[in-house]
Amino acid sequence: MPEKVVIGSAELWHGNCLEVLPLLPQFDLALTDPPYGTGGWRRDASGAGSNPAAKLVREQWDDGALEWLRLCRGVPVLTFWPPAHMPELMGAAVACGYDKVRMLYMRKLDPKPQVGGRVSWAVEPIVALGNEGFQLYGGTDWCEASTPRMNRDADATGHPYQKPLQVMQWALDKTKAPAVVDPYMGSGTTGVAAVMAGRQFFGVEQDRRYFDIACERIARAQAQGQLMPPEPVEVPQQQGLALEP
Repeated sequence: MPEKVVIGSAELWHGNCLEVLPLLPQFDLALTDPPYGTGGWRRDASGAGSNPAAKLVREQWDDGALEWLRLCRGVPVLTFWPPAHMPELMGAAVACGYDKVRMLYMRKLDPKPQVGGRVSWAVEPIVALGNEGFQLYGGTDWCEASTPRMNRDADATGHPYQKPLQVMQWALDKTKAPAVVDPYMGSGTTGVAAVMAGRQFFGVEQDRRYFDIACERIARAQAQGQLMPPEPVEVPQQQGLALEP
């Protein structure tokens, strides 16, 4: 059975998002970094420096399945997604009724080094899915940041796919959604960004270790937020948030 923890304006669920999403009240945006189905390259130790050799690790949960998109109820979605699997995402988006697509980008300041002269991938796409009435706001379509690393960054949690808080704040600020869901919360970075922005947050994570870390981080963000009330969020008059033509 899924377990719910309420921390201020955040409702956090330990469980499978396919079971939890139908239980949630109304939300206005999904902002997430889901499993891609591509696996991840792991080095034996951090800071290997001139020896970046790594092996590809495929976790059982990393299946790249897109059932979660159908359960987002047609609200706008901002999701990290790799170019290699873009056809699968686009097919699922069409099947779920999304008819507008835009791209945002995270540019990594320190991408992982590659061996044998191969390209070092320094940009991650963030796909914005929506319908008529959804608008992205402010600035440009890219954000530059470093991926948190253990033994270097104070906010690093050890999650293998942790995204920088700066990027999640930037992505969230592109919208005016009052209530945000992250079906793959991980260690809670989306939730921290939402709490700091004064938005309501729903997060789901099935790994107990990272769920507990997320609860800790979001509780700290809630406590800090009490010291400085957030600016009011302007709610669009029309339903949904839509992408510019």
